[in-house]
Amino acid sequence: MLLSERFVSEPSPIPPPEAPRSLLFRLVVGAVLGLVRAVYRVKAIHPERVPKGGGVLMLSNHVSYVDALILAAACPRPLRFVMWDVLYRVWWMNGFLRFVETVPISATRAKDAVRTVAAALKEGGLVCLFPEGEITRHGMVNALRKGFELMARQGEAKVLPVWLDGLYGSMFSFQGGHFFKKRPKQLRYPATVFFGEPLDAKAANAVAVRRAMLAMSEQALMAREAWCRAGEDRTAFVNALRFCDAEWHRPGDVLMCLEPVGSVLHRTVLELARLLPGTKIIESMAQASDAPVVVFGSLASLSRAGQGERLFFCLDADAAQILALRLPMVLRGYFDAASGWLISSEFPNPPAAEGEESQQGTRAGTLGRLLPGLALESLPAGLTVDDDGFVMPAES
Repeated sequence: MLLSERFVSEPSPIPPPEAPRSLLFRLVVGAVLGLVRAVYRVKAIHPERVPKGGGVLMLSNHVSYVDALILAAACPRPLRFVMWDVLYRVWWMNGFLRFVETVPISATRAKDAVRTVAAALKEGGLVCLFPEGEITRHGMVNALRKGFELMARQGEAKVLPVWLDGLYGSMFSFQGGHFFKKRPKQLRYPATVFFGEPLDAKAANAVAVRRAMLAMSEQALMAREAWCRAGEDRTAFVNALRFCDAEWHRPGDVLMCLEPVGSVLHRTVLELARLLPGTKIIESMAQASDAPVVVFGSLASLSRAGQGERLFFCLDADAAQILALRLPMVLRGYFDAASGWLISSEFPNPPAAEGEESQQGTRAGTLGRLLPGLALESLPAGLTVDDDGFVMPAES
């Protein structure tokens, strides 16, 4: 037998859940979730929206490697998670995944995946799926893969949108450009789970689920503990909260704003510096040292941006001029002149994981990605958002 074969085990069919579950199952799961609650301060919002019985397909955004554990700790019903079948071929994971009754699917056999999940739903289980198919590497929601629509319909199940908030920035997220290689920020790291209203399978398409997720994300952002640090300038503070949730900054960054003192962009950059520990602000390029400088300004500020390899955010209220901008070192974004809210921005493309498609931070012909914590209903008139989360004028 080859050495590699000792570490590989073919997955076998997963039996239906035991009813009631065994004492050993309850002890093991209880111990694991007890450990999760000791490390994370898990808060459930509207857990009463989880149907008490029947097949339910729960759909959540995917932020970190501990998402499944956080959801299980917050949910009032036992959960079965959908997992790629390659994980079952790892000898030390196979037994545990089978024991906790996860549902194996194949990335290369889409029809089999639909049938497998639909069968679990018909058994009356609460099955959780991450429809993005991968963990976010830029802090925002990726496109939702539409296979869940068939799963819910064939399984005759309700669809329950869920929003995980607060985990981007934890050691198991991609914040900072890598997983795991960062220290925990605090003991009992806060994580909030928002449960949405259940949807009928026929109405639960990717557009409806994404809309529900983003609506919950706005509620979550406005309910964060960080608001205890907000001053009177709530517009600038919410802009900063949304902006710092995205993947763009690194320790040691120096921020500079080329806009006049008192402008909404200048005030937002000041709030950003308050929210990002150790961040320094400078007032002119003459003060710049060897540290990375992140420059914020409007279209009119481009001529004052200076030379060098600097990260420059061009955030303006003139959508047509932003779309016409063609400068490779400039990341475009849009703010609403009427409300002062930052709506969208481009961000550096995060590095792709091995075997996964690249997650885009920029896209030609758009105003950048919709910032985190902003519901589609809150968009200014004349803007629309595509399936990948990029903002553009509705007529384009």
